[in-house]
Amino acid sequence: MANALDNVMRIRRQQPTRLEGFVDASFAFAVTLVVISIGHVPASVDEMLTALRGMPTFAVSFLLIARIWLSHREWGRFYDLEDAAGVGLSLLLVFIVLVYVYPLRMLFAQMFMGFSGGGLGDGSVKPLATIEELRAAYLVFGLGFASLSIVFVLLFRHALRHADAIGLAPAERTYTRTKIGIWSTQAALALASIALAGCLPALVRALPGLGAGIFAAPGLVYAANIFLSRMQRARCRRAIAALPAGQT
Repeated sequence: MANALDNVMRIRRQQPTRLEGFVDASFAFAVTLVVISIGHVPASVDEMLTALRGMPTFAVSFLLIARIWLSHREWGRFYDLEDAAGVGLSLLLVFIVLVYVYPLRMLFAQMFMGFSGGGLGDGSVKPLATIEELRAAYLVFGLGFASLSIVFVLLFRHALRHADAIGLAPAERTYTRTKIGIWSTQAALALASIALAGCLPALVRALPGLGAGIFAAPGLVYAANIFLSRMQRARCRRAIAALPAGQT
């Protein structure tokens, strides 16, 4: 269904530009920062098995970074806007991703270690010692998540402002507005993560049985994001289907 919705967009940029090459290289570097690692190439079977314990963390982090990259790639292909605002926002996105990758990997590593009793830790991330450390990690995670989402909101709003100049059809404008709504929802979820960070000490005191479950928050945030995004895309499909013939 997602592919059918994306097909309403016309590809306006067929060849990659130098900006896209730089963005691609930056995202590739970000992936290397979350790759399975114990600080060196494993020299024994034990070290290899230790490194492989970090596979779930790497897999989730990789998928999320790839999703961000794909979103920017589609934005460039669909709208072909490489003016000052488009370049500036794209470079800002790269900067945020390269900073965001650290709390991203740390929190998902903590989540998997918490649920496995440390069995899914590769030794590259130490367990958080105090609730204050967890609170700080959630705060940085939420700020990074919100910043990424706001950049995409601005990118799609920029495209919508230039709708006449780049010749967006009515269905394409509906699609663009839906993308603004999806990324705005992500920003709101990021604010919820920040609010959780502020409430952590009180939550742990009130519910000491939370235990490892408190580390599930990043996964729950992303699960909520996927659910709400699907709802918005379904509304977008209905809105496009309701357009008069010839306007899609």
